[in-house]
This record gives sequence, structure tokens and C-alpha cells, in this order.
Amino acid sequence: MSESQTVDATGAAENSGNAQPAGPKVKQPIGLFTLSSIEMWERFSFYGLQVILAYYIYYSAGDGGLGLTEAEALAIAGAYGGVVYLGQPVGAWFADRLVPARTMVMAGGVIIMAGHISLAVLPGITGLLTGLALITIGTGALAPNTHAMVGRLYKEQSPRRDSGYAIFYTGILIGALFGPLATGYLQVELGFHYGFGAAAVGMAIGLITYFLGRNTVPTESRIVPNPVSSAGRLKAAGFGIAVVAAVAVLMSTGIMSTGNLNNYVLGTILVVSVVYFVVMLRSKKVTADERLKVKGFIPLFITGAIFWTMILQLFTTFAVYADTRVNLNIGSYSMPAAYISTFEVVAGIIAGPIIAAYGQKLAVRTNRKVPSTTSKLALGFVLMTLTFGLFAVFPLLFTGRIPLIPVIIGMIVMGITEVMYAPIGMSVASQLSPVAFNSQMMALWGLTAAAGASLSGFMGQLYSGTNEVGFFTLMTVISLLTAAFLYGLRGPLRRLGVA
Repeated sequence: MSESQTVDATGAAENSGNAQPAGPKVKQPIGLFTLSSIEMWERFSFYGLQVILAYYIYYSAGDGGLGLTEAEALAIAGAYGGVVYLGQPVGAWFADRLVPARTMVMAGGVIIMAGHISLAVLPGITGLLTGLALITIGTGALAPNTHAMVGRLYKEQSPRRDSGYAIFYTGILIGALFGPLATGYLQVELGFHYGFGAAAVGMAIGLITYFLGRNTVPTESRIVPNPVSSAGRLKAAGFGIAVVAAVAVLMSTGIMSTGNLNNYVLGTILVVSVVYFVVMLRSKKVTADERLKVKGFIPLFITGAIFWTMILQLFTTFAVYADTRVNLNIGSYSMPAAYISTFEVVAGIIAGPIIAAYGQKLAVRTNRKVPSTTSKLALGFVLMTLTFGLFAVFPLLFTGRIPLIPVIIGMIVMGITEVMYAPIGMSVASQLSPVAFNSQMMALWGLTAAAGASLSGFMGQLYSGTNEVGFFTLMTVISLLTAAFLYGLRGPLRRLGVA
């Protein structure tokens, strides 16, 4: 098949150029699996790095690390997560204005692989900064454009869209499972740099699969939808040079350091997010109806940032928690601390397809009331409330280190929480996207993860074994209030066209 299919509400598929006969066997477009594959391997490399990054930074040189403080490690890990997602609007802008999305995805994968190779072969802080910088650039090019291309596989208001994103997200979770398993094992057995090398191999496999299936992605991804003028290119180049120069000056003068880097990252994320909203709301290429949808996305952006702050503590708060508070021994076997996050991912992998199948089953039943998309988001936060509530209670039930089984249960609930919320959030961003800003709207959704990653770094610094009951109770209350807020948005968002 040379062109990607578009699936409508009845399951009929049609190409943008040639109609395909409808039939009961048509479930999801082939391009969905091509895009899921490249994203799966990108997440393999990304999460494989994330689970050992903080340990690499604060472990002593004798243990293969850089020997920085725990606070610096959590600040850098949070800042890195924020910068990775902050780079996505740039990649989305390139796809909308300069380079076709299909090409951006391929280029991003190559740059990510180069970043992991740098981490594997270059020693010390130099290797760390070079590798993280390349991965940031590559992820910015790849991630928002794969997400946007998934949205283009479906007609507007298609009931199969949510299920498609759930399938896509399952691919993300598979990568998020096997990446940490590979790098965590290699880090313990051979050293950190072997773990970084495994992430590079994973990305190479992803590039091969994407290249072989490149003709199944949406035909729109082969063109630039909103080309920038020559003058605009010069302005963009000048802005990019100015940003790089400013960062170089701040770093060289010591104004920006590893200790306060996350402050700058979070501030930048907030400024960029505001600018994005202002540009879309004022653009002449955005219709009046689309402008209302962009306004409706503002509260979802805020709640999305809260959601990712909770989930991405897997790599900050829970990284320290696993290393210092959990009994990782199973008989004579001592499980690597990096493996704790894999239980969250396994739960998501199992629950994701079940949730997607059930949602698709409801979508084709005309006599069955389907929960609104916003209600699904609110339910995700109800489960998040349960997750942090469990961790608030654990210290009251157990003395000393927390047994592994209760922690695994908490991770399972968190994994179900993630697949209840995250793919639906992507779907909503796609539904509310203006035509002229499709990729950039998905990048704006990515900025919720950027803000969450950065904030998770601050949360990790606030957490300690002596205040964990209060800390996890605070997270529980925030989750519950957010669930109530989202539930109250059901009516207004339905009127804006959110299913």
C-alpha cells in the first residue's frame, strides 16, 4: 500500500487519492503501526537513559558515576526531561514551515542515535552534555511529528481516533519497558556506558523499521503545509543563533549552573507555552471556531502539566525512593533500582489494549452511552489519587524499608493511570488543533510533559524519607482536586467538539 488510510466512524477506509472498499476487516490504518514502531524504539532509547541518568550523575566515580550531589542529579534529570519536550515545538515548527514531517522523523532518529553514542563513548561531563544535547534535538524533531501524523490518519470526530492513540501509546509503553530492562541490567553488570550504547542500538532498529514503512504514513506528511518566507527563514536563523549564544554566555559566566539549570528550563517552558497560545489565537490562519478550540485547550494544558508532574516523578522522586526506601531483595537476588519503573510500564502495556478494545467496542454501539473524553481524563486523575494515596500510607504500615510487593502494587496503579490519561490527552490535542498548526498543537501538548518533567525535578528535591507521608499526601490532594476540575469541564468541551 503506497498511501496511508484514513479511517472513519464506520470503519470504512479511504486514501486521500484512491478510495478503498469498505469492509469489516478494516480496523486501523497500516500507517499507525509504522508510526508506533519508530516511537516505540525512540521511547526504548529515551526511557532506557532516563532510568539510569540520575544514578549516573550522583553515583561516585568508583561506582561508574560522575560523583555529583543527589540534589544536582535530580535537578539535571528534571531539567533534561523538560528540555527534551521543550525542543518539540521547534521540531514541529520545522515540520509546519520548512521540512516535511516524514523527513523530520527520520532525521530526528539519526540525531538521537548519535546522542546515545556520545554518552557511550565520551567520558565525564563532556560526554553527558554532548549526548543530552543531541538527544534533545533529535527528540524534538521526531516526537511531535509522529504524534501529529497519527492524528492525520483519521477523519475528524472518528470514534476510532481514541483507540488508535491508545494502540500508539501501547507501543510507547513497550519501548518504555524494554529500554529500562536492557539499560538497567547492563548498568549493573557492565557499567553505565554499556547501557547508553544499548539505547543507541534500539534507535538504530527503529530507524530501519520506519524507513521500510515510510510510504504508509499520511500523504500530508510529505509536504510542508505552511511554508515560511525567505525573510522568515532569516529571522528564525537569527533567533536560533541568539538563543545558543545566550545559553553559552550564561554557562560560561557561571550564571547558569547544574544547580539552577532547572529554574531556567521551567521559566523557558512557561514563556514558550504562552507565546504559542498567543500566536495561534492571533493568527489569521486560525478560524473563529478554531480559536475557541484553542482557548478550550488552555485548562487541559494546565491539567496535563499536573499529570506529567506526577507520572514523571518515576525518574526523580521514585528513583531516589527505589534506591533508598525499598527493600529490593528477592531471596538472594537484589533487583536493580532502575527496574522499579518497569512494573508501572508492564501494567500500562496490559491495560492499554484492554482499554482501547473496550473503547472501540463502545464506539460502534449506537444504543450504549459512551463516556466523554473529558470524563476519561478525570478518571485518570482519580486513579492518580489512589496511586499517591497508597504511597502516603505505606510508611504508616511498614517500619524500615518498604517491602517490594506493596511498591509494585502502587506502580501497577500508576501504570493504569497513565494509559487512562495520556493517549486521551493526545487525542484531545489533535481534536482541538487548528489546521495550520497541527504539528505545533501536538508540540504544545508535548510542553505539558516538558513542564511536568521540570516540575518533577523540583518535587524530587522536596521529597525525603523523613517527610514522605506529608509529601505523598500533598500529591494525593492535588490529584483529587484536578479530577474534580476536569469533571466540571465536560459540558463546555463537548460544545467545542471534543467527543
